[in-house]
Amino acid sequence: MVRKRTSVLLIVMLFSAMFFSAIPASAQETEYKTTYMIDVRMDGSATWTIEHRVLLKTQEDVEAFENYISQFESQKSGYIDEFASGMRNVVAEANTATGRSMSAQNFDVLLGTMRTATGTYGIIKYQFDWIGFAEINEAIMVGDVFVGGLYLSKDDALIIRYPTKYRVETIIPEPDATRGNELVWYGLRDFGSGEPRVVLKPKLIVFSPIWIGIIVLIVIGAFILRKKLAREVMKTDEDQIIELLREAGGAMYQSSIVERTGFSKSKTSALLNAMKQKGIIQKVKKGRENLIRLS
Repeated sequence: MVRKRTSVLLIVMLFSAMFFSAIPASAQETEYKTTYMIDVRMDGSATWTIEHRVLLKTQEDVEAFENYISQFESQKSGYIDEFASGMRNVVAEANTATGRSMSAQNFDVLLGTMRTATGTYGIIKYQFDWIGFAEINEAIMVGDVFVGGLYLSKDDALIIRYPTKYRVETIIPEPDATRGNELVWYGLRDFGSGEPRVVLKPKLIVFSPIWIGIIVLIVIGAFILRKKLAREVMKTDEDQIIELLREAGGAMYQSSIVERTGFSKSKTSALLNAMKQKGIIQKVKKGRENLIRLS
């Protein structure tokens, strides 16, 4: 039984063949390379970027390609409409196969040239957003949209980029390379149904001993501060006066108590009379002032 491959790559290849048919034969002698970048986001959507490069061997090739770019710009909207139609069909097929709601949007096709140390290349780049690309549960699960698997031609590459706050839990098959949060597979490769399959889970926060020590100190400090504030809230007016007297060596003038506590003169006088009756303090007349002493 012939396996029905996911058609997204096939459609892109057909559009690429249409574009590159305008490139001079001398440039087409070298096979152009294709990179498929799938940038997966936390909500399960993904931005697809499909980039094709062809080596432009001569200055005539460069001029011919740049001339084609000028012609393309005047017809760009038509190319985008055709590309969007094909991709929407692909996403609709995946929708039916997985039973998950999904859509395609934000289509674009870009042409340009790039000069590198190895020569000048003609670039064709396709982009679109696949909403609902990955399944979201307790993890981000990539792969169920590849119902018939994928096929990478020789010198092609597939790159899946995932959010930095996530880690790879499962990956089938193993990538040929990893670069930070990018998984890379190179052609020639024939993926099985539902592949590549990648399961991503949120990273566990692991603290170093230094950070653990800092956190412990912060918690202890907060606990001590909370107890101190609680004590201050529960402190009575009489407690404040007693504390002031102790700080002053056991005695201070009544006017100083008024000034330090912020109480009114009448309130301070009433408090001191009550404390005298309880035997907490003594009042000694010193000229026109009362000297207050702890008993």
